[in-house]
Amino acid sequence: MPQYAILAEHSPEVCPTSNSKSRVRAIQGLGHDMPRLAAEASITFVTGPLHLDPGHRFISVVDAPSIEAVTQLVHATGMSQWNTVEVCPVLPLADMMDDLDAFPIVFG
Repeated sequence: MPQYAILAEHSPEVCPTSNSKSRVRAIQGLGHDMPRLAAEASITFVTGPLHLDPGHRFISVVDAPSIEAVTQLVHATGMSQWNTVEVCPVLPLADMMDDLDAFPIVFG
């Protein structure tokens, strides 16, 4: 199954540690709802969600049937309501290295 990284970042003003509305939404969406929503979308967390201390960022790596399924999870959990979220397909570096000769050399 394809893997995707979920990268999220928010400002201190909307951090669930300091903003009561974000806190309620985070507890509901990321705490209570996320396991059920992920299972319904056939998404499995490989890594995370992990908070990148001491900042306002977190990261996860998931197995998912599609990037659309991951995006839907981001919206359904409310993650995108207080975060800037990026979803990226990931590829093992060894696989990329196997294809290195397919890339033209651009810089001498």
